[in-house]
Amino acid sequence: MKSMFGKMLFLLLSVLFLSLPLFAAGQSESGAEAYPTKEITCIVIAAAGGGTDAMARAVSTPLEKLLGKPIVVLNNGSAGGLIAMGDIKNAKPDGYTVGVFSNTDVANFAYTQKDLPLSVDDYTYIAGLNTTGDILVLKKGSSFTNTNDVIAYAQKNPKAFTIALPSPIQEMSLSLINEKMGINTTGVVYSGGNKVFADLLGGHVEAGILSAKFIQQAQDQGLTILGLMLSDRLSSFPDVKTFAEQGYVIDNPARRMLVGPKGMPAEAVAKLVENLKKGYEGPMLESITTIGEVPDLLVGAELDAFLKADFAMRKAFLTR
Repeated sequence: MKSMFGKMLFLLLSVLFLSLPLFAAGQSESGAEAYPTKEITCIVIAAAGGGTDAMARAVSTPLEKLLGKPIVVLNNGSAGGLIAMGDIKNAKPDGYTVGVFSNTDVANFAYTQKDLPLSVDDYTYIAGLNTTGDILVLKKGSSFTNTNDVIAYAQKNPKAFTIALPSPIQEMSLSLINEKMGINTTGVVYSGGNKVFADLLGGHVEAGILSAKFIQQAQDQGLTILGLMLSDRLSSFPDVKTFAEQGYVIDNPARRMLVGPKGMPAEAVAKLVENLKKGYEGPMLESITTIGEVPDLLVGAELDAFLKADFAMRKAFLTR
């Protein structure tokens, strides 16, 4: 009897022992598939209430429902967003810290601040979330009516025509305007688009560069939009002409992106992309459109190609 019991015990232990590797393998595979298993932190490189913050929340709220785990948005606009960009860069690349910034943000810091330990290669670029561009808007009651009027005045009066900029990042748009139109205007940096818009309404500055999210507000207030700085018109505002159509090729696209620290696991990126695609077929379209932005999901090879060309263009322009 003891011998029979011993044999049965030996067989049982052998089965359990042989099953352990299979069980462990199953746990490993299911662990990868189960991402995320806890809340995700999303670092926004701007204060609450701005365009970047609005985009981050328009995406993260539907995304957390699709993922089944909360996404906690943290805002930090200190030093123009530089501190937050460093926090994203230095975070553990495990998929539980992501961030939102634009191609223009990271290129501006990387190519104009030579002493900063920051590169466009320091991040995992998960997805482009929208497409936007800057617009040039005249003040309320302006004596100018079109682009050619402004050019004629600015050519006769160098530096007399003043253009308000929401932040230093728009200095590239201003430089493109001056270069492509053959004029020399004066840029004044403000602390945000809302303040630029307020001064345009009050007639305190001749013109202002604003993001495309201000198009509807500008139209509602009867302000003249001279042009859009993209190669093509925006589908949401088909009546707004590009400067390219007017003979001035000014293409300065901006995409807010979901990013993470360099070296994020491929499984985490794939899971985020999979659920972003689902979101852009439904709830995210509405939430993004509601804040006045144009939903435009760009992932994988298409995003890589866009960033390669865009960063090359910005590096050449900003470091010359």
